[in-house]
Amino acid sequence: MAAHGDKSRLPLLERCLLGFFIPKEDRSFRLGDLEEVYHRTRDTEGAYTARLWLAGQVLRYLGSLTLTHFFWRMTMILNYIKVALRKMVKQKGYTLINILGLAIGMTATILLFMWVQDERSYDRFHDNANRIYRATLEYHIEDWHLTQCNTSAALAPALMEQCPGVALATRFTGNSNELLVEVNGQKFNQPGVGIGDSLFFKLFTFPLIRGDVETVLNEPNTVALSEETALKYFGHINVVGETVNISNTDYRVTGVFKDMPPNSHFHLDVLRSMTTFNGFRVPNWGNNSVKTYFLMKENADIGTVKKNLADMTKNHLFQNEEQYNQVMEKGGVVGMPLQRLTDIHLNSDLLWEFEANGNGTYVDFFTVIAVFTLVIAAINYMNLATARSAARAREVGIRKTVGSTRSTLMRQFLMESIITSLVALAVAIILSGMALPAFRNLVGKSWLQLPFIATPWILALMLGITLLIGFAAGLYPSFYLSSFKPTAVLGGKLSRGMKGAKLRSVLVVIQFTLSIILLTATVIVSRQMAFIHNNDIGFDREEVLLLNTYGAMGSSVSTFREELLGNPEILSISACTGVPGKRFNNRSMGLAGGDKHGVNLIMADEDYLNVLGMTMAEGRFFSRKISTDETACVINESYARELNDPDLIGKNIEIWTGGQASYQPFTIIGIIKDYHYESYHERIKSLAILNQYGSMPGRENFIAIRTRTESMKGAVETIHAKWSQLMPEMPFEYTFLDAVYDQQYQNEVRTGQVFSIFTVFTIFVACIGLLGLVSFAMEQRNKEIGIRKVLGASIQRLTAILAKEFLVWIAVANVVAWPVAYLIMNNWLENFAYRINLSVWPFLFSMLMIMVVTGITVGFHTLKAALTNPVKSLRTE
Repeated sequence: MAAHGDKSRLPLLERCLLGFFIPKEDRSFRLGDLEEVYHRTRDTEGAYTARLWLAGQVLRYLGSLTLTHFFWRMTMILNYIKVALRKMVKQKGYTLINILGLAIGMTATILLFMWVQDERSYDRFHDNANRIYRATLEYHIEDWHLTQCNTSAALAPALMEQCPGVALATRFTGNSNELLVEVNGQKFNQPGVGIGDSLFFKLFTFPLIRGDVETVLNEPNTVALSEETALKYFGHINVVGETVNISNTDYRVTGVFKDMPPNSHFHLDVLRSMTTFNGFRVPNWGNNSVKTYFLMKENADIGTVKKNLADMTKNHLFQNEEQYNQVMEKGGVVGMPLQRLTDIHLNSDLLWEFEANGNGTYVDFFTVIAVFTLVIAAINYMNLATARSAARAREVGIRKTVGSTRSTLMRQFLMESIITSLVALAVAIILSGMALPAFRNLVGKSWLQLPFIATPWILALMLGITLLIGFAAGLYPSFYLSSFKPTAVLGGKLSRGMKGAKLRSVLVVIQFTLSIILLTATVIVSRQMAFIHNNDIGFDREEVLLLNTYGAMGSSVSTFREELLGNPEILSISACTGVPGKRFNNRSMGLAGGDKHGVNLIMADEDYLNVLGMTMAEGRFFSRKISTDETACVINESYARELNDPDLIGKNIEIWTGGQASYQPFTIIGIIKDYHYESYHERIKSLAILNQYGSMPGRENFIAIRTRTESMKGAVETIHAKWSQLMPEMPFEYTFLDAVYDQQYQNEVRTGQVFSIFTVFTIFVACIGLLGLVSFAMEQRNKEIGIRKVLGASIQRLTAILAKEFLVWIAVANVVAWPVAYLIMNNWLENFAYRINLSVWPFLFSMLMIMVVTGITVGFHTLKAALTNPVKSLRTE
């Protein structure tokens, strides 16, 4: 073969490939044979045939190598799995602690991930959601501050006419109270009734099932219904052309749209055409009663739109340029800030929002909890794996002695960690499914699904994260265990137990730190909610029943009141347009001849004060016996301070009525003590109360009835019977004032509950790790405990010695956790205008709780070890 010289060589590419594929011990011999056959084939059959034959040989050796490599690789993997499972079964307690800790951590993460993902998904289902904005209205003039999402109905047309970058603009509004709807003689209390213009369904992605998007709300007295509402009214959705009566006005159905998804920041079931209402046909820049949304053209500059809005503010929100300059000279801020559609749910809490939005801070909190829980679970595994290194040191030494390499040992230990993580994931998925119904109720989101069911790719992501956790958690132990020298291990020179484990100490400190932060936060959230519920809010919300009348009772209110007050179960009754916890109207008003601006306004009769148990600070409330009270007004202390006049009683306040007279005078007859008619998030705003039966027209929205505590059930039955006599066709629905008022804190209550439960989960996971760590520490120090006991050490002394190391870790954790927890919770409390002051007690309580848990765990195992016969422990060591 050598005689061929260079001509005997195979082509370079094939020779290199074959040299890589053929085993080293056979390479020279087999290459020689292949060269001989190749040249013979080339001489007899040609170069092309020879190269083709040679390519087949390359593929044959490649297949053989791949098959052999795959076979042995799979054999090794199966062997790793078998050894790992055998080790897990042998060490049941250790395995259970690891799997349980990881599974609970993963379960908490899965559930919280569902909530966080849902909160972040709001309004993203709309086409071009990233190009849709909402205009808002902002006034900051001296002591008057107003930021609301209501704007003028004139704004949307102006945006389309004056802003080249705006493709579409729509305006609409929704009624915060239910309205009375009648269909074929049947009456319904209908929530979610709105008013919208003809571009609503073009801008938003709420597909029409029936009707034409071009004409659906073009004409007066037309209405679009949601799919669910159409089914409720008619039993089917082919309802275009049907008639519904809303608040005594007939509307023709021109469209049916798909129900608005849960993750929309507003929900409407009935949308009436805006052209039905005279006030919207010739919109007034001074009447801010609609929400304005617009769609930007692709690649358009939002900065140009902001400049256009600044010009509109100057030209339309002020009477003249002189007034504008005066406000600016005083440092005032007046404008129409913009909000991205996708930012509204988590970052907007303005006056006149459609619904209570979410809170970005809470989403961040829960994200942190999920990460904390998962990190603590991973730390548990790393702690236990490194702590048990001494127990496996002899195994490592023997394996290395019989030929195992470091890489083989590392793969074995990593496989054990990954298998543990995968089993924990399986358990977590089962636990998540079991906990899902309770979690839905807890967060008030009945539509939540396990993420990998709704979105299959998330399962792949979760699997990847699980593998990463297993790899990361097992990486250090695999490096650490595989580095043991056989001579040191088998010679007994390897240190054992908890001492000298710097990484483990750091991890335990991190674990304690996270637990203390969460526990402290939970205590502070609970104290703030207790402050809200127990503090004096300025009125009595208990035992007050509310009837929603939709203004339909009218003159029958007097008969209703007189007949019910004859019943001893009924104490007092009031008709009004608003109650604490519900949105109030806002009207421009001020002292005669003075500046005017928006002030919250309600209308109530003379019994309002008694029903709500409020107190007058000065003057009096309305009276039936004084005819001039038709033009009387009562204001709260906040508005009195704002007016800055020491002698307000008897003076006139002018209120914009919307009629021809524009502003109408009302005489101030009393100042009511401030009461929290809004939540503790807001400082008490200025408020004016007019006589329900006075000169300003207005229909009652509610009838508030105070009943005796001991006879609530009987009172409800009596009220229902009287309602049925006077208004037999009206549905009877009632609620309680305390429930309405507490609805304002729904987010906080649910947040507190979720926070508390998942903090318990997190601390439970930490305790599982602590249990495993202490158990192993006691196992490693049996000999020491035996010697100390023989020398006369008491159980108390043994507990103190063994707990010392853990107490040092807790002390370090507190030094780190306290400032972090303070900064986080102080920032959260800034959301409340009325809040608790942060004291040292929540921090001390958290430290004490962690110490107690640690002390109980250490004390239990110390007692168990101390009660063991020392002779036995010394003999077995």
